[in-house]
Amino acid sequence: MRGPLPASTELPSDLLPRLRLGDVAAFESLFRATHASLVAFATRYTGDEARAAELVQDLFLDLWTRRGSLEVRGSLRGYLFGAVRNRALNVRRRDALEHDWAADEAHDAVRALHPAPPVADAAYESAELAERVRAAMDALPARCALVMQLRWREGLGYAEIAQVMGISTKGVENQLARGLKALRAVLA
Repeated sequence: MRGPLPASTELPSDLLPRLRLGDVAAFESLFRATHASLVAFATRYTGDEARAAELVQDLFLDLWTRRGSLEVRGSLRGYLFGAVRNRALNVRRRDALEHDWAADEAHDAVRALHPAPPVADAAYESAELAERVRAAMDALPARCALVMQLRWREGLGYAEIAQVMGISTKGVENQLARGLKALRAVLA
C-alpha cells in the first residue's frame, strides 16, 4: 500500500485504473492526497468550510459509486478540482435562488400568490366529510333536502326559496332548522 501523497505532487498514473477496479487502497490514497486541498478550494466558492467539506465528501461518495464508469479526460487531479468547482457553483446558485425566494416570500403580495399546498390528510378528511354530508343530505326527507340544497348549494335567500317552493318564509326556516338538526346528528 502506498502512503498519502503530498498535495503538490501529481497522482500516480495507475491510480485511476486501480480505482475503477474497486481498489480500496487506491481510493484511500486518492482521498488522502486530495481531500484537504479540495476542501480549501471549495471553501473559496462556498465561504463555509463545513459546507465545502460536505461537498467534497459527496464528490468522493459519487466517485466511489461511479468508479466503474468514470470518464476522466486529462488528469485525475484536474477532474476532481473541476468537479468540486461545478458542485460549489451549483451550491452558490441554489443558495442565491433560496435567498431570492425567501426575500420574495417576505412580501405579503407575493405570499398571497403562492398559497400553501393542501395537506394530504386535510384533503382526505375534506373528501370524507363531503361524502358524509352527501349521505346525510340523501337521508333527509325530500322537501327538507330540497330547501337545504336551494339554500346551501344554490345560495338562494329565504324569500327566494319560499317563492320557488310555494311555501312561507317561516316554512323555509322550519325546514332548514329540521335539516340542520338532522345533519348535526349524523355528523356528530
